[in-house]
Amino acid sequence: MNELLPHLSSNPFLSMPGFRLYALCVIVLILKMNATGIYTAMTRSRLKVALNPEDAARFGAQVTTTEHPDVERVLRAHRNDLENIPSFFLLGLIAVLVGAPLPGLQIAFIVFTAARVVHTVSYVKALQPWRSMSFGIGTLCNLALMVMILIRLFS
Repeated sequence: MNELLPHLSSNPFLSMPGFRLYALCVIVLILKMNATGIYTAMTRSRLKVALNPEDAARFGAQVTTTEHPDVERVLRAHRNDLENIPSFFLLGLIAVLVGAPLPGLQIAFIVFTAARVVHTVSYVKALQPWRSMSFGIGTLCNLALMVMILIRLFS
């Protein structure tokens, strides 16, 4: 009976190949998205602009009805994350759960995470072709995860 208790109390996800790396990449990506949101507020503060009167009064900023182009750029980078990263979260978890090959998971997870970090920096700094390249690389990683999932489901 004592041999059964440690087995029941252990976390089965931690023993799944690729799960730890997946969890680490999720944390990095969430931190990056939060940092982008903070950078939006810092950009507004630096430019002394606010959309809400209460924010303008609190921070000594000018009320505006439209965003400054620098703030819009950061918001577009953040919005791009919100459109692309959730699919990675789902695909990555499904790939781990169906037992996709570990080398493929490792490559897709690391490359996607790095590509999204490069994409955000490239977007905020207006660096082409790096922004488009990193977007494309991230998209290819998600496609690779889809292929790995489909192979496991139908083989």
